[in-house]
Amino acid sequence: MSRTRGIATLVVVAVGAFYLGGVTEFHYGGFAPDWVKTLLIYRPPAHGIDYAALEEVFATINEHYVAPNPDGQKLTQGAASGMVSALGDSFSRFETNAEYQASNDFLQGQFAGIGASIAVNGDKLVIASILPNTPALKAGVKVGDVITDVDGKSTTGWTADQAVTAIRGKAGTEVKIGVDRTGQHLTFTVKRETIQVPSVATHIFDNRVLYVRIFEFGERTSREFDDALRTNLKGSVSLVLLDLRDNPGGFVDAADDVISEFVASGKAAILVGRGGTQEVKNVSGSGRALTNKLVVLVNENSASAAEIAAGALKDHGRGPLVGVKTFGKGSVQQDFQVREGDLHLTIAHWLTPNGHSIDKTGIVPDDPVLLAQPQDEYAVSTSPNDFSRDSQLKAALTLLEA
Repeated sequence: MSRTRGIATLVVVAVGAFYLGGVTEFHYGGFAPDWVKTLLIYRPPAHGIDYAALEEVFATINEHYVAPNPDGQKLTQGAASGMVSALGDSFSRFETNAEYQASNDFLQGQFAGIGASIAVNGDKLVIASILPNTPALKAGVKVGDVITDVDGKSTTGWTADQAVTAIRGKAGTEVKIGVDRTGQHLTFTVKRETIQVPSVATHIFDNRVLYVRIFEFGERTSREFDDALRTNLKGSVSLVLLDLRDNPGGFVDAADDVISEFVASGKAAILVGRGGTQEVKNVSGSGRALTNKLVVLVNENSASAAEIAAGALKDHGRGPLVGVKTFGKGSVQQDFQVREGDLHLTIAHWLTPNGHSIDKTGIVPDDPVLLAQPQDEYAVSTSPNDFSRDSQLKAALTLLEA
């Protein structure tokens, strides 16, 4: 059966189900003559999906669209995407199976791309960070570059997710990225590679401070973070500097595990679901750094699970937050597999242990410190380790070593 016939069959089956259920007007839908609509008292349904309207749109496209034989699967995916978009929730989306796999690969620490992260700054898409020895770095892309176009398509109105999807692709293929760099337009042709995303990276400062950078809260984060503490917190090294800057988030349970390394008892977060039902996430009580002095770095790109961690550590008084106000993503999403792909839907909002919502407001650090330029941020994986221009990191070290 062709894709076009397949979608038509699905629509007919759905309409038939309503018909057999006693809702006769769906048998005719938008194609019914006026006298039939009057006789059947036809009304679009107030709740649920108007399958007759979808059937009418599909039939009209199939009959009149300039290009014959439209791809039914793509139309179905487009309808699903539009349905989710109509929720008005920027964090809920429909993904094709390929898009879902790409998102999942990132959280597992591996994907094909250029090795740069993207953040939204006002109405602009900005390169927030670049991993070392990656195609973006080799091509000349720099932190702070404003992405203006991808493969010739303007990025105006795009979300960060849309830009990431457009830039990622099969390893060995090329993508053209146009950027604005202080008023100069530049275009880079970048060959995609399989990127191994580090979840956790460490460095020791002054033989006293364990610096730990968490890049994202993925499947490996809990184990890698625990290993970092176990391996490095010994001898004279007893102070911890946790860097959550530019961390887009990830799994709630991974954030819970990180919080549990520093907090002996109590709440990690409160999830508020449909109807106001609450699920309390508690710490495990078996951390490695329950009494070690701690300072946490955050910035405007610290989001979601990174904010869960920062918010809990702040509420429990474990250590001051240094940097600038965080992104403000106070919602939780879950993936649901459907026939044509994946629904990434908001299922809850979350509160800090003290019951604070940070959604759209973010977390204000205890010690606000600005960074002059995004490229001044310390790159732990780069040699030599130069942090002389990172004012936020230097402020955090001062607090730790006071």
